[in-house]
Amino acid sequence: MNSPSGDPFQILGVSADASEAEVRARYLELVKQFPPELEPEKFREVRAAYEATKDPLTIARRLVMPPDDTVPKWSDVLTTQKRNPPRLSPTFLLSLGNRAEPDSANSPQPD
Repeated sequence: MNSPSGDPFQILGVSADASEAEVRARYLELVKQFPPELEPEKFREVRAAYEATKDPLTIARRLVMPPDDTVPKWSDVLTTQKRNPPRLSPTFLLSLGNRAEPDSANSPQPD
């Protein structure tokens, strides 16, 4: 789910390299600030941005693309990744489609 107004991290007010816990904490702050009963439009925008931060494509884009238009040096990227490696949950990794090939012994054979 993509946020309608742009970068979901900007909408939530967190940096593009914020951890999942930081994003969730900020989301909960904003939900308290803009409850759905009082600010339904703002709540929808915040909710859509939060959902977008959990989208596998958004996560992959964040991990692969630099936050601005400059291309970083590989040595800088490796140093950053060593300090703050991406945290990918087993559920997320399994959701990427790691599926085994069908077992040929149990598959119906053509006549």
